[in-house]
Amino acid sequence: MALIKDEAVAIRRLDYSETSQVLAFFTREHGKQRLIAKGIKRGTKSRFATGIDLLERGSLVFSRKEESDGGLGVLTEWRQEDVFSGLRREFRWMVAGQYMAEAVDLTTEENDAAPRLYDELVRSFVALPNRDAPVLIEFQRALLIEIGLMPDLSRCVGCGRAWSGKSSPFFSAREGGLICHECEAPLVEKRRVDPSILLGLRGDRIGIEVAGEAFDLLDYHLTESLGRTLKTSPYVRQFLLGGASQVRS
Repeated sequence: MALIKDEAVAIRRLDYSETSQVLAFFTREHGKQRLIAKGIKRGTKSRFATGIDLLERGSLVFSRKEESDGGLGVLTEWRQEDVFSGLRREFRWMVAGQYMAEAVDLTTEENDAAPRLYDELVRSFVALPNRDAPVLIEFQRALLIEIGLMPDLSRCVGCGRAWSGKSSPFFSAREGGLICHECEAPLVEKRRVDPSILLGLRGDRIGIEVAGEAFDLLDYHLTESLGRTLKTSPYVRQFLLGGASQVRS
């Protein structure tokens, strides 16, 4: 069976036994891969082994199997390249990193390569300790663009009328974007959006002053699109966005 080499970030992990782990990796060239790492936690006389940590980047060699170990591939080699130590200095940054990993896990398919999204994930892990909450919102936006679910924030998706940039339109995840006042009445699923949030999301960089509201809007859109709430969302609001509020004040 052919062995595959790639680089990857560990986005989900589960202790399988005293010595093994089951991990979901987001690889650069081969997309998401669910692999069993047999004996990865087994130490030697000269090496203490603890396994592979969540949000750890490295180079790996693996084989894909359709049948065996519950359909899991097998990790045959792992070399740690980066643990993103900056993320681990503050709990709120680690929470944001876990949100990104969970979002990638829930929105991507196995074996579906997305190198631009992989590069954006790694870039965001590095940038987060320097720019805080806005990096997470920029990643949300990049993720939605990559998977084809970025909402239209430039016009009403009902009638096509361009948004003026001044009014407070409605937003509907199910409709895929903004809804003007003339089109919103029949819609049940909608929420009003402050124009400053939309202007921030349409810029190159998100400002810290709109980070909390921008996160809520894109997270709401993800939740409605997936039909489920990300487990890490409440922790982002409590710890990362609480930190953003303190910075603003």
